[in-house]
Amino acid sequence: MIRLRYLLTASTVVAASLLTAVLATAPAEAAGKSWGKLYARDDSGKLARAYGDFANNGGVYATIGANWDDLRRSDHNPVYVEAEFFFLKNGKWESAGTTQTPRTDTSASGSMSRKLRHDAHAARAVIKVCVDRAHWSDICSPQAVVSFSY
Repeated sequence: MIRLRYLLTASTVVAASLLTAVLATAPAEAAGKSWGKLYARDDSGKLARAYGDFANNGGVYATIGANWDDLRRSDHNPVYVEAEFFFLKNGKWESAGTTQTPRTDTSASGSMSRKLRHDAHAARAVIKVCVDRAHWSDICSPQAVVSFSY
C-alpha cells in the first residue's frame, strides 16, 4: 500500500511538471495597443471618459477592450463607447461595421470584437465615447484611431 501511494504521488508530480512545461512554453499574445483616454465635453467641461486597448485576440478576432465612465451621473444622460472596425485589403481600408457598448450612467467595462478577415492583413478601429441625449444630438469625443498588422 505504501508503494502504490508513492507511485500515485510520483505520477502526479510528473504530470504537474509536464503541464508546467507546456504552459511555460506557450507563446504569449502581444499586449493590445492603447488608444489613450478620450473625453466627451461641452462648454461646462468633461461629461464622459473612456480608455482601453485594441488587440489581435488569438489570431481570430480584432478586439477592443474598453472602460467608460459617466462623469456627470446626476444629469441622467448615459454614456457609451462606439467603434467602427476596418480591415486592410488590397491597399484599401474596408469598413466591417460599427458597434456600441451598452449605455451606463455610472462606470463600466467590456469588449467589442470583429472576426479577423483571412483576405486582409491589418485591422483598424476608430473609437469615441459619447453621451446619449434623448432629444438632442449626442455629444462625442474626438476619435482615436488604432491599428495592428497580422
